[in-house]
Amino acid sequence: MLHFTRLLLALSILLFGNLLFAQSTDLNIPVQGSLIEQSSGEPLPFATVILFSQQDSNMVSNDLTDLDGKFTLLVPPGDYYAVLQFIGFSDKSIPNIVVATGQENVNLGEILMASDATVLEEVEVTAERSQMEFKLDRRVFNVSKDLTNGGNSAADILDNVPSVSVDPEGNVSLRGSQGVRILINGKPSGMLSAGDTKALLRMQGDIIESIEVITNPSARYEAEGEAGIINIILKKNQEKGVNGSFGATVGYPQNYGLSYSLNYRKKDFNFFSNFGVDYRKSPGGGEATQRFFENGNLTEFYSTTTDRTRASTSGYLQMGTDWIMNPQNTITGSLLYRAGRGDNNSMVTYRDFDGNENITNLTLRDIAETEDSHNLEASISYKKTFEQKDREWTMVLKYILDDDTELADYEQVDNDSPIRLLQLSSNTEDERNFLFQTDYVYPIGDKSKVEGGMRMALRTVNNNFQVQQNDNGTFEVLPGFDDELLYTEDIYAAYLIGAHEFGAFSAQVGLRAELSDITASLLKSEQSNDQDYLNLFPSASLAYKFSTTKQLQVSYSRRLSRPYFRRLLPFSNFNNPRNINTGNPNLRPEFTDAFEMGYLQYLKNGSLLSSVYYRHTTGVIERLILAGEEEGTTLVFPVNLSARDAYGLEFNFSYQILKGWDLNTDLNFYREQVNGQFQERDYSSDTYTWRGRINNKFKVSDLLQVQASFRYNAPQNTTQGRRLSSYALDIAAALDILNGKGTLTLSGRDLFNTRIRRSEINLPDYQEESFFQWRQTRQVIMTFSYRLNQSKQRGGRGEGGGREDSDDF
Repeated sequence: MLHFTRLLLALSILLFGNLLFAQSTDLNIPVQGSLIEQSSGEPLPFATVILFSQQDSNMVSNDLTDLDGKFTLLVPPGDYYAVLQFIGFSDKSIPNIVVATGQENVNLGEILMASDATVLEEVEVTAERSQMEFKLDRRVFNVSKDLTNGGNSAADILDNVPSVSVDPEGNVSLRGSQGVRILINGKPSGMLSAGDTKALLRMQGDIIESIEVITNPSARYEAEGEAGIINIILKKNQEKGVNGSFGATVGYPQNYGLSYSLNYRKKDFNFFSNFGVDYRKSPGGGEATQRFFENGNLTEFYSTTTDRTRASTSGYLQMGTDWIMNPQNTITGSLLYRAGRGDNNSMVTYRDFDGNENITNLTLRDIAETEDSHNLEASISYKKTFEQKDREWTMVLKYILDDDTELADYEQVDNDSPIRLLQLSSNTEDERNFLFQTDYVYPIGDKSKVEGGMRMALRTVNNNFQVQQNDNGTFEVLPGFDDELLYTEDIYAAYLIGAHEFGAFSAQVGLRAELSDITASLLKSEQSNDQDYLNLFPSASLAYKFSTTKQLQVSYSRRLSRPYFRRLLPFSNFNNPRNINTGNPNLRPEFTDAFEMGYLQYLKNGSLLSSVYYRHTTGVIERLILAGEEEGTTLVFPVNLSARDAYGLEFNFSYQILKGWDLNTDLNFYREQVNGQFQERDYSSDTYTWRGRINNKFKVSDLLQVQASFRYNAPQNTTQGRRLSSYALDIAAALDILNGKGTLTLSGRDLFNTRIRRSEINLPDYQEESFFQWRQTRQVIMTFSYRLNQSKQRGGRGEGGGREDSDDF
């Protein structure tokens, strides 16, 4: 930690010294502007900008526009003219550019560039978005550009995003940490209120426009999520007239779906709607071998085999409208309804052995589970812009209702008893969320701005859990498995940010305050855990722009991760009574200080983002395997350990190797040290590991594209053992049909079915070897999409995604 702080301090001194030197010796004045396509209003990246001397027509300076179409040329005082060039567009000339001594800068404003009609007669030219767009504070993953995403769930799509990993059970991690906050269009959403894991597995990927990964968020964003924020942007097109897309999916294992995304814009109103329904059925399961010891002697030895089939039917309907009252005022309202039903059947087989590995007993446990979920979300937002550029005020209100009910029947038989054991369990969850937030951005000149906002999020969850067992023909409640959790979480927040550009430097500092009022009460057992705390979360970033293609940024933020309410429950399910997942009502939040340094370089045919990061976390929440009350049973129990230090080095690389061959790859090397004790036992660990992904995309012809990707997760140590490696291979091909209005995509995901969680636990009194799949990840999927009055290359603009510095926090 000390060495890292010294490194940041030395780098800051070096950069500040370079600035002073540049200011004292360089009299050049910046000539700035942005290049915009005339027909669509979208920026033109990587266009050529050349500045010539008016006196002798010699070239003085040249540059490429960045991803936002912006450019900056540093020149001495004089008279100039500019020529802008972009393939498929007519050259644009700007005469009479006067750069006078003492000027702060020369701003050419927005420059409109028209398509070359003679070129368009032969071939349609469009500014195609890349699969991955790199920015210093985030990475934007354009979903439609990955061919393997067709027909997949949101969890599958997230697993394809660099820096993000989704394990076979659907748990999301960012750079190896599960302390990540997932948002929809920059805000909490009813699509995720039932729990990120299950909701992401149910969410159809067809409605996703792009995914933003923000690894070190500023004070603008809520402090939740120690590893960062994943922001899912949904499709919403705002072109005039009727436009949209329709989709159909068929796959193996059973995967059938239909969806649409439609827009109708006329005058001052824009109406939008998204719909999807699908059915999925997939096998899963795994095996585990468990051994228990006492004073070095084997006391219990058994294996568990789980065979399961999970089937689900789900659907959603979203409708909304934008009312553009005038160019400065817009109101948006939307309504979302989501429903789903799951039918899950499992057979758990226990084989008990003696010390010589001879079977002494065989037990079969048959589980039939149904799950019904309903969700309703209503939101209204207001946005006001001003004549002053970049000045705006936004406000949003959102209300979410969620209902989730799980019912399960258990039937168990074993060789030792002729009596069938019959059990029932019920788990009902009702949730209400209310959100209000407002933000205001005020520019000060061309180089500075201040921003502030407030947020109020009120959440109430009521969860009932009960297990009953048949006793002589009557079902009786099992002691210890009957309670009701009332969870309230009220978060009040305010933030203030100041930013300033000086020469090639830009700096931003912010401070966020959050007041948390949380209560977790077990109503039947009359237990309560109240937490009321006020925390300050500072953030800061310093960026240096060597040129339009080379940038460096150093950043810091303080964040927290509150325990998810299900981890506060004293129980969660009863599928495996020998290995029960339980919660801990006394959990406290984790707090993290995160440092990051990133260097972004745009190449002629690609880009490279290199990042080094460090996170120090206190109050680390770790799920431990503990001995159960009955002999031969275990509990999975979350506790707060002492501290965790994570160091990492990450590379994101995108490059066009040849015309028609694009390569994307990401590598993450990191070390994680955990220190802590629980019940007088040390649970420290130290691991070095890495993970990576490489993706190749080939344009075989104007109509056919092929893609192949491979990912690998190296083994790593845990506080109780070791997690083994995993890998997966995906391939896909897409063919345009119907004169480019339709696309057929055939994809094979995890072709060798190797994305399996494999782990080992080695403790003095307990050992376990296991592998498990929540569901089979090997899939073959055929999708068909049809675009209505919409070009293939230009996807719809996601709600809330129009500004690089999002107005959500």
